[in-house]
Amino acid sequence: MKPVLLAVDLGTESVRAALVSTGGRIVRSARRDYPMHTPQPGWAEQDPTQWWDATAAAIREVLDRSRRAEDVAGIGVCGQMHGPVPVAADGSVLAGPVQLWCDKRAAPLAAAVARRADGGALSALAANPPTPAWMGFKIAWEQRYRSSRHARAWKYLPPKDYLNFRLTGVAATDHSEASGSFVMDAVRRRWSPTLADALSIDRRVLPDIHGPHEVIGVVTAEAAARTGLRVGTPVVTGGGDMLCLLLGAAITRPGRACDTTGTASVLSVFAPQPIADPRVMNLHHVVPGWIAFGICDSGGGALHWFRAVAGDTYGVLDRLAAAVPPGADGLFFFPYLQGQRTLGPPYARGVLFGLTPGHGRGAMARAIMEGVTLDLRRALEVITASGLQVHEMRTIGGGARSAVWSNIKADVYRVPVRTFAEFEGGIVGAAILAGTGVGIFADAAGAAERLTVPGAEVQPDPEQVVRYQRQYATFARLHDLLLPGFDLLEEQGRASGEPVPVRE
Repeated sequence: MKPVLLAVDLGTESVRAALVSTGGRIVRSARRDYPMHTPQPGWAEQDPTQWWDATAAAIREVLDRSRRAEDVAGIGVCGQMHGPVPVAADGSVLAGPVQLWCDKRAAPLAAAVARRADGGALSALAANPPTPAWMGFKIAWEQRYRSSRHARAWKYLPPKDYLNFRLTGVAATDHSEASGSFVMDAVRRRWSPTLADALSIDRRVLPDIHGPHEVIGVVTAEAAARTGLRVGTPVVTGGGDMLCLLLGAAITRPGRACDTTGTASVLSVFAPQPIADPRVMNLHHVVPGWIAFGICDSGGGALHWFRAVAGDTYGVLDRLAAAVPPGADGLFFFPYLQGQRTLGPPYARGVLFGLTPGHGRGAMARAIMEGVTLDLRRALEVITASGLQVHEMRTIGGGARSAVWSNIKADVYRVPVRTFAEFEGGIVGAAILAGTGVGIFADAAGAAERLTVPGAEVQPDPEQVVRYQRQYATFARLHDLLLPGFDLLEEQGRASGEPVPVRE
């Protein structure tokens, strides 16, 4: 039979394993869910042993149902980013929860670096502002507040690299993950002694950096017994889920941008080099180049929250929102259920502004969609002000299934929005990296261009563009007026003795 590629996408709520043909078609897939824990405001944790158990079970199901373990030519893993999994020298994971990408508890440590006299120089070296999202600050927090566990850590591995370690026994990471640590020199693309010293991190706890499509090892006998994989199957380094999603959408050339609406909502623009502006962040792509981006940590998650509160399905909310005119009848939503990163404080909170008895579920659902998109427009404005041009916006993730939300995006961003009839994003991106590593594809960017099939294009409505331009100006002004209120909420929490672990 023809060779297939095994791709794994480790998400925040679930893991998915899939066999992918060399033409980019999903042959067979399986999924396993696991919980996320938020024990305090600003905290988000998971148990990494659940990731491996779920991943092994999903891979075994795929292989048992397809009976194609012998046909797997290579394995690529992508996953949620920035979470430091502590591994002991004997290869065992050290017990206890791991901070996730959206965890804000290290905010005081990031703020301390930003206040340093050389804070600007450190940010330039990392090509990023210091934020609690970056793995380096999470490791620094572990060192300070979980010192006994930290003392036993041999390596800290990001989530997908932990899975690779369980598959191969090799500790490694790639440039996309390393660039999201605040410890990688963005020019030399290697760990920086200067940045590590600024965070008081011993560089020996950081894994070696490899290219995303490099083969780092092969499936061990132990991993084969758990998963049903063939011993000796090659495994590539892989990449962060966001970058593999963008590879799957062929965001690999200037002029293309992407709105990704998953648990978080991310506005990403391809850039030859990182953008030097503290209001946006940069990650090294899994192909040559960088991704400049802004993020709303609870973008799609905000609609998920509202769906649970309202007791509706996404389809119902979409229909209700479509029946409400643009502007949501004067209702604004500020989607900061998990705080903000660079365009506001990490202790910000979600706000429905302008609520009246006349607002129903449809207005609230539309306000959420509009609020997330207006918030990402702020990042887009900063990025394009640097000189980058955006000619086409592609939209992926669960939110891309909403026709009303795609129309909102076209009108707010003022560019055509391209959807996909079918999109397997991260899975296909990880498979492309695996296929490149084992020689099936000549290069990852070229493979993405061939395998990606964009769907319908949504054009901006000139009348609604004007309306949303006014809406955006009001949104930005209200955002700034809310900042003292966020400060007050945090101070009140401290005065009452409630745990507010995100600010000094």
